[in-house]
Amino acid sequence: MAAIRKIQARVKEIISYSDTVRKYILQPAKRSFDFKAGQFLHLAMDAYDPSFNWPESRVFSIANSPTRKDFIEVLVSRKGKFTGQMFEQLKAGDEVWLKLPYGIFNFDESLEKDSVLIAGGTGISPFMSFLQFAIDKKLNPVISLNYGVNNPDLIIIEDLIKEAEQKLENFKYNLYIEKPENGNTKLKFNKGILDIHQIIRQSRELNDAVFYLSGPPAMIENFEQTLKNSGIKQQNIKYDIWE
Repeated sequence: MAAIRKIQARVKEIISYSDTVRKYILQPAKRSFDFKAGQFLHLAMDAYDPSFNWPESRVFSIANSPTRKDFIEVLVSRKGKFTGQMFEQLKAGDEVWLKLPYGIFNFDESLEKDSVLIAGGTGISPFMSFLQFAIDKKLNPVISLNYGVNNPDLIIIEDLIKEAEQKLENFKYNLYIEKPENGNTKLKFNKGILDIHQIIRQSRELNDAVFYLSGPPAMIENFEQTLKNSGIKQQNIKYDIWE
């Protein structure tokens, strides 16, 4: 396991997708850190003083691959006091502190196996990291991305999906948009919410696939139970729950 590092970073850019969803692109002051695709970090807005405790922070999935770590990216959904302060106070040029890496939700088991990625909303974060990693490492197993959003403006990874289609021989995706009339996309999509039964049917042809779930607790609980009821082995179901 990689050693936990505390590093300072500067906010390079903030990309807004809606009033409640943003991507923060952070430029770390040091490059002496490692992480695995799918892991998370602690982000603190207050300065860190090594002689005192770590300041108040919030955890976020790392949304870029360890093969692309000139910057650190996190997707932030505005929920609660801390993320509200990020939206209201944090701006380009500001300094933050990061503590990383953490988490056992990584894709070691899928480097040579078929994988089914299921993401709701900003639960796409760890899969952004994995898709970039798969592209850079030229992974050959099937990668099936199933991604649900409320409207087209929240797709976030349209360019990454196109890159994966071009560079990964065995990549495929199913996009679900609840309200497609509230925006535009050139990607093919299904109207409605993520359909776990359809995902299972489409995955039957895969070879002992590993299922990765990332999203809100209610979605994870429901989808995990449905996967187990359909005969998917417990050890082939991994999940990353966010609030």
